[in-house]
Amino acid sequence: MIRFEQVSKRLGGAVVLDAIDYEIDANETFVIVGASGAGKSVSLKHMVRLLTPDSGRVLIGDDCVSAARGQELDRIRNRFGFLFQSAALLQWLTVADNVGLPLRMKTNMTDAEIDRRVREKLDMVNLADAFDKQPADLSGGMRKRVGLARAIINDPEIILYDEPTSGLDPVTSRTIDRLIDRLRSELGVTSVVVTHDLHSALAIGTRIAMLHDGKIVELSEPQEFVKSENKFVKGFLEAQYITTQGDWDNAEAS
Repeated sequence: MIRFEQVSKRLGGAVVLDAIDYEIDANETFVIVGASGAGKSVSLKHMVRLLTPDSGRVLIGDDCVSAARGQELDRIRNRFGFLFQSAALLQWLTVADNVGLPLRMKTNMTDAEIDRRVREKLDMVNLADAFDKQPADLSGGMRKRVGLARAIINDPEIILYDEPTSGLDPVTSRTIDRLIDRLRSELGVTSVVVTHDLHSALAIGTRIAMLHDGKIVELSEPQEFVKSENKFVKGFLEAQYITTQGDWDNAEAS
């Protein structure tokens, strides 16, 4: 579904990605973790060609997005939905207008058709009663869910999540985790999640990749990730008080 082939990128003179290779399968939730500045968000931006590799290439299915231009690039980008870290809602628009904005910009749908689609997507993120509200009237978690409704309004094949639980309390964060997992199951989408939150990564990830100094130092399923002997992975786990005695380990023995 998504393939990085020897992708390298320098920003401000620093190597951010160093000959990265990996492949994301269809309908999985692939989670990228790492310290600030490790290249997590840079990886997401390469998938939709907001950044272009200095060398190597990025493929979305059979499409080489890193070489695409014009209408070809637009077509590839339409395969994606994107949930921004801040939700990126326009404060002067209602929730309905925020969610429906991509349809008004890119389609010839009637207002009635757009309203129907918006209500459908808001219902999917458990916000059916927020249709006429303003973003300022919503909690941080609700704004994230509005942003997610907008991300799925065009029925994308792939959803990119940039720090979906950032700034949220633990209870709300787990609500977002369950929603990400449910949408993957119900919509059959491929999910790519960038996060610092290892509790979230372990809960929703089918595989977890850790970036450090421009390299992937670990790429494994959650139950193996927590057992990694890599010193950077172990340090990251210990910093969030995660040990091999969590539920993900117990599940293997059951």
